[in-house]
Amino acid sequence: MQNAILILAAGHSRRFRQVNGQHKLLTMINDKPVLQHTLEQASATGMDVYVVTRPEDRHIHSLLKNATPIFCHSDGIGSSIAAGMKACEGYHGVIISLADLPWLKTSSYLAVSSALQNNASVRAMVNEKPGHPVGFQCHYFQALALLQGDTGAQTLLRTCLPEPVYLDDIGCLRDIDRPDDLLGTERS
Repeated sequence: MQNAILILAAGHSRRFRQVNGQHKLLTMINDKPVLQHTLEQASATGMDVYVVTRPEDRHIHSLLKNATPIFCHSDGIGSSIAAGMKACEGYHGVIISLADLPWLKTSSYLAVSSALQNNASVRAMVNEKPGHPVGFQCHYFQALALLQGDTGAQTLLRTCLPEPVYLDDIGCLRDIDRPDDLLGTERS
């Protein structure tokens, strides 16, 4: 039974732009945009990859060579997830992650996907901290499709009590909100 990966990339990157002047997903790390790193790791799983993005973010669209875009005028992460769920009908489950996690490893996506085969919901855990990706079997798809605003799936995660998937991948926790989050990486 196949799972799909849903990458959320419809944010405005406001905090990052205030300091840097550009969208964080287009910032270069080791000569590649942040989003390209994220997509390469997700695509290497062999699963179908969907990316929720804003229709006006054409520079992001140009990076979606191995992923299917889902266009959304998102008012928050909940709305992005809801938009993405329409594309995920017919899959056993969905693995949800954020576009600004360029250090998340392919093996972490695969571990979460594997755990999702036998659990209704799962969540990456690193050093006892919840992270991404999170996974939901198809019977949660309707609830995910009703999400709105900026709370994401947090309420659903509190009620469904996902099975933890213990990983040693700090990339599951290391997102990018401000330019300082890139300290210690090669930027160009």
